[in-house]
Amino acid sequence: MNLTNIQLDKQKKILIVIFFVLVAYVDINYILKAQRAGLRRLDPQITRLKNDLADFNRGLENMRSFKSNPGAPGQKQAVRPFKILPDSRISELLQEISITANKFDIKITQMRPSRQAQNEKLVVGQQVKPTLMLINLGLVADYHNLGRFIQACENSPVFMEVQEFKIETQLPDYMKQKVILVLKTYVTK
Repeated sequence: MNLTNIQLDKQKKILIVIFFVLVAYVDINYILKAQRAGLRRLDPQITRLKNDLADFNRGLENMRSFKSNPGAPGQKQAVRPFKILPDSRISELLQEISITANKFDIKITQMRPSRQAQNEKLVVGQQVKPTLMLINLGLVADYHNLGRFIQACENSPVFMEVQEFKIETQLPDYMKQKVILVLKTYVTK
């Protein structure tokens, strides 16, 4: 081995080291930087998925606990108390229905209460039985607001439930429908 070969070997070694340093520099500054940016964009999605998975697990656990113990035999199910209005306060109930309809942007075209006949005679000292009253409503509404209106009526402190309804398309405005809704309630004398 002579001196020139050793010198040439040192230059090759320096060139190889410079090449690897250059490759490492390009890798760190360009390739890894792009990969880190891609991972940072995934962080919110990963967090959201973890939260969704935790919510799902909690809901699943609640379902399993309810399924295994639907209600203890001695425990009563919660029943919401309803009021039954006297006959003299029907106008207040109709006013409440009208206010609720206005709140949900529903137009009332007709409101007609009708009392069902009661065939039984009262005996002195007997408790007064409530009389069935149907409230016929003609409405113009869209589907979403109609659903909210029905839910608000059925969740009212006064007993009301939907007995029947009919939906027809309204030609000038396809987004609004003509609805015939019959609410059932009870009144006392």
